[in-house]
Amino acid sequence: MSSDIRQARESLGFKLREVRLDAGLSGRELAGQAGWQASKVSKIELGRQPPTDHDIRVWLEIANARESEPDLVAELRSLESKYVEWRRRIRDGVKARQQEIGRLESGAGRIRSFQCSVIPGLLQIPPYMRERFRRSVDIWGARDDIEEGIKARIKRQDVLYEADVHIVMTEAALRYGTAPREILMEQLDRLAVATSLPRLRLGVIPLRESYAATPLHGFHILEDRTVLVETFAAELTLTQPGEIEIYVKIFDSLAGVARYGREAREVIARVLDDLHAEAEPRD
Repeated sequence: MSSDIRQARESLGFKLREVRLDAGLSGRELAGQAGWQASKVSKIELGRQPPTDHDIRVWLEIANARESEPDLVAELRSLESKYVEWRRRIRDGVKARQQEIGRLESGAGRIRSFQCSVIPGLLQIPPYMRERFRRSVDIWGARDDIEEGIKARIKRQDVLYEADVHIVMTEAALRYGTAPREILMEQLDRLAVATSLPRLRLGVIPLRESYAATPLHGFHILEDRTVLVETFAAELTLTQPGEIEIYVKIFDSLAGVARYGREAREVIARVLDDLHAEAEPRD
C-alpha cells in the first residue's frame, strides 16, 4: 500500500477514535452496540481496515455525533479516489481515459510533469502513442479503441499552447525500448523541435547526472491542487497539501539538474546518433 494511502487511512481512523473517546465509549462497547467483532474497531482506528459509508454512519450514531458525518464521509471518498485499479480506469477504453485527463489539464494554468521511463504523453507522436496504447490493451485488457485514443491524446496536446507546461524526463526515457527503433528516432526528432515551443519548458536529465531525488516513477502535477501518480496496478490521485508539497519539492530538485534548450537538444542528438549507429549494417 502507498504510504500516502496508509497515512490517509490512519488520519480517518484517528478522527473516528476521537469521536469514540469523546462519547466515553470503549472499543469493545462500540463494537458490541454495532454488532461487530471487537477487532474491527481497532483495525479501523489504526488504519488497517478502511470503513464503509455504513460503518461511519453506525459509528457516529452510536457516539451521538451525526453532525460529523458529512466531513468524515467526504474524507472516505477522498481516500477511495486515491487508489483506483487500472482495469476500472480503462474499462471503457483508452479514449475515455485520455478525455478524462484532458479535462483535468484544461482546467490547469500550470502543469508540471516528470517521466523516467517513457516519453510523456503530451509530447508523443501518433506512432509512439499507438505502441503505448497497444501495450495497455494487452496488459490490462482495455477495450481496443486505440485509434480513438490517439485522437484524444493529440487533442490533449493543445494544452502545450494554452498553459505553462514544464516537463522533465530522464535520458533513460529516450533510450528505453518502449517503441521500435524507427518510431523512437522519429519521436526524438519531435522532442528536439518541442524544446523551442514558447510555453513549454522541456528538460532532459543526462544519464550520469547526480540525482538529488531518486526517480522512482513518473508523476503529473496540475496547478498545486492535484498530483497523478501511475503505478503498474493503479493510479493515485493525491490532493492533500502535504502530499502535493512533497511532489513539488521533488519535481523542483529533478528540474534543477535537467538540461534545457541547446543543452537538451545535445542530449537528444547524442541518443539519436547512437540509435542511427545501431541501425547501420555491420560487416
